[in-house]
Amino acid sequence: MRASVVIPALNEERRLGGLLADLAAQTRPPDEVLVVDAGSTDGTVEVARRFRRVEVLEATPPVARGRNLGGMRTGGDVVVFFDADVRVRRDFLAGLLGEIERRRLDVACPAYVPEGGANPAVRTFHAFFNALIKAFEGALPSGAGHCIAVRGDLFRKSRGFDPGLKFDDIELVRRLSRGRRFGVVGEKVYVSDRRYREDGTLNTFMRHLLMSVFFALGKFEWANRVEYEFGKHTS
Repeated sequence: MRASVVIPALNEERRLGGLLADLAAQTRPPDEVLVVDAGSTDGTVEVARRFRRVEVLEATPPVARGRNLGGMRTGGDVVVFFDADVRVRRDFLAGLLGEIERRRLDVACPAYVPEGGANPAVRTFHAFFNALIKAFEGALPSGAGHCIAVRGDLFRKSRGFDPGLKFDDIELVRRLSRGRRFGVVGEKVYVSDRRYREDGTLNTFMRHLLMSVFFALGKFEWANRVEYEFGKHTS
């Protein structure tokens, strides 16, 4: 089973190298890695080019365009989309692909866990949302752009992520899972807590809770009114 990785990035020179190093050290390395830069003004592209076997593509915001450009260029049996600020353990890809194959999944998402150093409230919130996603995986398939895995042929034959939505990631999971096999796998992706630090822990949680209601109702366009921009961080 060939595995392709797609990483959209915008001004992520401080974070991207960590993920690329993690991918290079995998016990089961990816067959291709595409970094899709959305016009970074820092050293994001230079960081990506330091890694062997990483191809850099150029795109423009929103993030859906980068995900689509990379995803449609892949040749893997499974395409794994990552956000540029996540980290994974050395056996992540082997475990992910193994579970996809064993359970014959078409779309899969891991658990999203805060990086070390996150405060207890952030850890509790993530545990709550992970439990929610797992509890409703059959009725309301959901996942975040931190990491989404899709069968390659399924993605390339689809219209991809919707550039008209801020939360194109969850809409894609819901749409491509319809009538197919979706599952939450046992692997973990370690995500940055910077939005909690920048916007406040309680504010960020309440925003996500509100958006969960929109997503449960299938009203993805309602979430466009929520302030949440790709690549805009103060830390």
